[in-house]
Amino acid sequence: MKKKQHGFFAWVLVGLISISMVGSGFVMFLGNGGVSSASSNTATNATADYQAKKVSLAAIAEQAKSDTSNVQLQTYLGNEYYNAGVAAAKVAPTEVQENFRHAVEAYQNVLKTNKDPNVMVDMATAAYKSGDSDLADKSFKEALALQPEFYNGLVNYGVFLAEAKQDLPGAITQWQKAQNLAPDSTEKARMGTLISQAQSQLKEPLTNGASNPATNGTSNPAPTGK
Repeated sequence: MKKKQHGFFAWVLVGLISISMVGSGFVMFLGNGGVSSASSNTATNATADYQAKKVSLAAIAEQAKSDTSNVQLQTYLGNEYYNAGVAAAKVAPTEVQENFRHAVEAYQNVLKTNKDPNVMVDMATAAYKSGDSDLADKSFKEALALQPEFYNGLVNYGVFLAEAKQDLPGAITQWQKAQNLAPDSTEKARMGTLISQAQSQLKEPLTNGASNPATNGTSNPAPTGK
């Protein structure tokens, strides 16, 4: 999934998942000589924090091995691995998918006895970031079947459809549902922006001059962004 070029959708998946996460960006202060020491210190601290988190995670994971039915422990482990995956994106990119795979494993242990839509969406998002799009798709659908009006589920499933499936019409459908359920005016406006941008992207011609297919769930918009 990360091999494709993506447009403006990726930030939503990071920003709106339903579990606590490490911040996804750094502020860089530029002076006359380039990046300031404040920025350098931030990067150093982020690396140290990540390494400390790995040590802590190893201890928790060892404990969790013999207690796979402990819902609270497994949920905590999944969340911590998820946060580690987010943190690794900045300081240890080669470890990102491994962290998300471990998060998926922990969430799967939870779901054996607790069919919680929140955990399903967390697992779907982790699966997406680990490269398992099939599991992500299945988990999003299961969560929304149980809780059709789950705002975060609708938003993130829309992002998944746009990013992994290149299905902008399907994404728009999810975001329109989410917009009707938005908890406040800011979120409602954010959904409106996503919908509007996706609709505009559908109207753009492909780079080879062909029209963009837009109605059969297999649309393939011209790559933009990264």
